[in-house]
Amino acid sequence: MEAVIRGVLPMLDDDQLNHLISELTRIGVKTDDDLQYLTSDDLKDLLSPIDCRKLIHFFKIRGNENILATQPSNRPNSSTFPVQCHGSSQVTNPSPISTPVPVQSAAWVSDFQIPWGKMTPNLRTCLAQGKRPEPSDRRHMVRVIVDSIREVCLNPTKRQCSEVAQSIIHKYPNSFSDKTEEGELIGCGYYSLLCQLKTRVEHLNRNNTMARLRKPKRTGDEVDDSQPSTSKSAKLDSYGCVNWNPTELPERETFDSLEIKRQEILSLFSQEGPRAGERSKVQELMKMTFIAQRHSINASPPPSISDLQARWPFLFTKRFLCAHFKELTGIDPDIRFKDSLCTKGERILCFFKNLQSRWGKEVRAVLKDIDREGRDVDPGLAAVLLMMAHFKEKEESLFFLADVTTTPSDAETRLSLPSTPRLIMLGDSVLHSKKWMLSIEGKVLFPETDLPDFSSAFAVLFGCYYVLNIEYQVEAATTLEFIQRFIVRINPDNSKCSSKFQVSKRSGKMVQRKNSGLNPHVSSFIKEFLDFSWQNY
Repeated sequence: MEAVIRGVLPMLDDDQLNHLISELTRIGVKTDDDLQYLTSDDLKDLLSPIDCRKLIHFFKIRGNENILATQPSNRPNSSTFPVQCHGSSQVTNPSPISTPVPVQSAAWVSDFQIPWGKMTPNLRTCLAQGKRPEPSDRRHMVRVIVDSIREVCLNPTKRQCSEVAQSIIHKYPNSFSDKTEEGELIGCGYYSLLCQLKTRVEHLNRNNTMARLRKPKRTGDEVDDSQPSTSKSAKLDSYGCVNWNPTELPERETFDSLEIKRQEILSLFSQEGPRAGERSKVQELMKMTFIAQRHSINASPPPSISDLQARWPFLFTKRFLCAHFKELTGIDPDIRFKDSLCTKGERILCFFKNLQSRWGKEVRAVLKDIDREGRDVDPGLAAVLLMMAHFKEKEESLFFLADVTTTPSDAETRLSLPSTPRLIMLGDSVLHSKKWMLSIEGKVLFPETDLPDFSSAFAVLFGCYYVLNIEYQVEAATTLEFIQRFIVRINPDNSKCSSKFQVSKRSGKMVQRKNSGLNPHVSSFIKEFLDFSWQNY
C-alpha cells in the first residue's frame, strides 16, 4: 500500500504518508484492492484537494484494470478504457512526476499533434527556411514533444515513438532527416530522432516502476531463435546489396555453359597465375560468370574461404573483388575509398583536434601519435584509428602489426592470424605502416603487391565483408558500420552484425549485445560531426 501511494504522490513526506496509512487502516482498508472503494470524503481531512483527486482517480483506474482482467476473453471491449501504450491488456499507471493520464483510446498516436507553437523561435525559423536547427533547440523540441505525449501515454513504445518521429521527418525532412553530406538517407532517416524521443521517455520514467512496460515471458514451447534461420541469414548477407542473388542468366547462357567458362578461368589461372587477370578474355569471363560466383558464395551450408578460392581464384585479386563488389552493390569501392577516405578523413581529424578537451584518453593518445608522425600520416588511416578509439574498439580488431620484412608464408606460419578479416600492417607501428596484406581464416589472400596504398587495402578489406558474405566481427562492428554508412554510403535499415553477445568495453566480461537497425553510436557521431561541419565550413 505504501509503495502504491508513494508512486502517485512522491512529494508526500514520511509523516504524512504514515498518518495516511494509519487512517486508511483504521477505516478498514486491508489490501491494495480495497483502495478502489475510497471516496473523497474518506481523504478530505488527510490530503489537499488536488492530491485527494489524484489518488482517487488512480484507485479507480486500478480498479477498472482488475475488473477488465477478470472478464471473459470473448466479451466485447468497452469503447474507452485506461490508456494502453502497446495494444495489450496491460494498463499504464501514472508517473510519480505527472498527473494521472486521462482515460482514452489506445490509438492516441494516430491523433497526436506536435505542439509546434511551443518550440523556440530559433527552431521555428529554421523549419520555415528548411535549415537544420541548433542541437540545443532540437533537444528542447524533444522535451516538449515527450511532455505532450505523456499527457496521453506515460510510456509510449518504440513503435509509437517511431510513428511520431516519422511524422516529424515527413513534415520537415531537410531539418531533421538523418543524411550524409551528399544528401543520402542514413538507414530509415529518422533513427537519431527516435533515439532522442525514447531516451527522454525512459529518463522521465526511470524511477516510476508503475509506468514501465514488461515483455511477456517466453514459454518453453516457443521457437528458439538463438540460431538464425536461412531467411534471417539471407537478409543479413544481402544487407545493402542490389544484386545479391541474381536469377537472370546472361543471354544464350545456361549453368552448364557457365561451368565450362569457370573451368576455362581455372585453366588460365593455373597457367599464368594472377597476371592473367590483365587479359581482356579473363575480364569478360569473370563478368559473364557473376551469377555463378554468387551461387557459389550463397550456397547452403556456406563454403569455406579456401573452397571459394579454389573455385574462383581471380575473385581473390583486387581487380576482380572490386569488380564483383560494384556489381553486387552498385558502388566501385576503389573509387569510393580514394575519393572519400582521404577528404573525409582530413575533416574527421580536424573535428577531433578542434574538440580535444571532450575526448577520452584513447582518442587523445591517438591524436598524440598522429602529431608525433607529422605530415607523413595517411589521413584515411588516422581517421580510422581515431574512430576506433572513439568507439572504444581495439586496433587489433581490424589491424595486425607485423615486421616490414614479413612475407605471406611467414605470416601464415609464424603469426597467430584470426579467422576474421585483418589488414596485416607491415612496419614499426600501425600508423607508420607503408605496406599491407589481407588475411581471412588465418590465410593471406591478398599480398602487399596487390595493395598499393592504404585506401586500396581498406577498400579490399571492406569489400570482403560484402562479396564473401562475412559478418562484421563484433569487436570492430561499430567502426565498420561507420565506414559503411559515412564513407561507402551504404545505408540500409538493418545491421551486418547479428552477434547476441560481446565483451564489455568497461568490465571485460561477456555481456548481452543490444542489436538495433542502426548503431546508435554511429548515428550519434554522424549527427554530431555534421552539426560541427555545418557550423564551421
